[in-house]
Amino acid sequence: MLFALPFWYQVMLAMMFGAIWGSFVGALCSRWPRGERVSDGRSHCDHCQTTLGVKDLLPIFSYLWLRGKCGYCRQSIGISALYMELVSAGIGLFAVLFLSGGQAVAAAVFGWVLLPLIILDYQKLWLPNRLVFVLALAGVCAGPFLTPAIEWPDRILGGVFGFLALEVIRQAFRKLRQVEGMGGGDPKLFGAIGLWLGWQGLPMTLLLATILGFMCIAVGYALSKKSAPVLPFGAYMGTAAFAIVLLV
Repeated sequence: MLFALPFWYQVMLAMMFGAIWGSFVGALCSRWPRGERVSDGRSHCDHCQTTLGVKDLLPIFSYLWLRGKCGYCRQSIGISALYMELVSAGIGLFAVLFLSGGQAVAAAVFGWVLLPLIILDYQKLWLPNRLVFVLALAGVCAGPFLTPAIEWPDRILGGVFGFLALEVIRQAFRKLRQVEGMGGGDPKLFGAIGLWLGWQGLPMTLLLATILGFMCIAVGYALSKKSAPVLPFGAYMGTAAFAIVLLV
C-alpha cells in the first residue's frame, strides 16, 4: 500500500520520519555519553532544566522558529541538533530518490541505524556494542530487501569475514607496535555491514572509507597544519556503506 502512494507523498513521509528519527538520535548522542538514558524523563533544556512541550520539539521547525534558542531561558540550543535532523531527513530523501519500493525502505533503515554510530564514533570515538548489534539484527531482517541478489551464505560470510579482516589487522598492529591502532568496535561494525551487503560489498566499502579518511586528514592538515591524531574509521565505514547502497 505504501508503494502505491504518489512519489511526492513518499518523499514527504521519508523526510518526516527521518527528521523525527534525527531528533531521537540527537537526544541519544547527547545523553548516552553522559551516562543518561533517552527514556530518563521528558525532554528538557540543558540550561534551565525546563520541561519542553510539543511546540519546542517539532523536528527542524522548532529550531528555526526559536532561532536556535531555548524558548524559556533564551540560551543557545546548539546547531548540532538541527544538523542531525536534517541529515536524517536527507537519508530518507536520498533513499526514495535513488531506490524504490522495499529497497528504498530498507536503505532508509540502513542509513538511519548507521547514523548514531557514525555520530558517536566521530564525536566520541565510540561504537556501542548495543547499537552495532541493532545494525546486525536489522541486517538479518531487512538486508534481503536492500540487496535481494545477495544470498544468505554470502551475507554470513560477509559478517564473519568483515569482522575477522579488521580484527586480525587490529591485533597484528597492537602486537607489533604495542599500541592500539584501531578500536574494538570497528571490526564489529564492519561485520554488521557485511550482513547487509554480503562479502561482495566489503572491499568497496573499505576502499571508499579509506579514501574518505585520507581526504578528511588532508583537509584537516590544510586548515590547521596538523593531522588529526585519531581517525574515526567507523564513521567513514558507515558513510561509505550507505553511499555504496545508493550509487552501486
